[in-house]
Amino acid sequence: MTFDARRTQVAQSAHDFSVYFAQAFGGVRVRGAVTRRPDLSAPEGMSTGAGRRARQAITLRDDSGATPALTVGWLDIPQRKAALRTHRCLSSMHYARFGDRPFDVDTGSYNAFFDQAKGLLAACGLQVAEEDDAPAAISSPPGRVIREAGASAPQFWTLAAVAFIAFVVGTFAGGLAVYARFVGF
Repeated sequence: MTFDARRTQVAQSAHDFSVYFAQAFGGVRVRGAVTRRPDLSAPEGMSTGAGRRARQAITLRDDSGATPALTVGWLDIPQRKAALRTHRCLSSMHYARFGDRPFDVDTGSYNAFFDQAKGLLAACGLQVAEEDDAPAAISSPPGRVIREAGASAPQFWTLAAVAFIAFVVGTFAGGLAVYARFVGF
């Protein structure tokens, strides 16, 4: 573990835990079409903004970097919380995104990693939640999610009208101020 005096206490704790995680899972591999290793992202920078940016992603990465990383959970050191996704959750998220393309992560080796990670995180005093179902935003049809997340048409036009009126009033007031200064008020 490398200590850097410029890091805040939270950033140093998160960095140290990512080093510990790498040591604990150094020999663990999750099989599939591509063999992946567990990885815990270290915080970027010297501060986590009082813990607001302290959440670290737990991923499965291909050593060669040829395939994208698979996010399987997260942990938050200041809040003492973590979450891990089950194989079922990852599989349903994959099929929601990619349809019929096969999910290539071996169930047995993933479950062995899952149990080991859950045990390690709990032993370190973190409250570990299991995500067994895909998040609603992923499992819903894409068109419906976009409509629910965005503003409705009447709200948009109301906001546009208010912005236009504010612009016109501001332009008029600014012009009046320039005129008053020019005339000598």
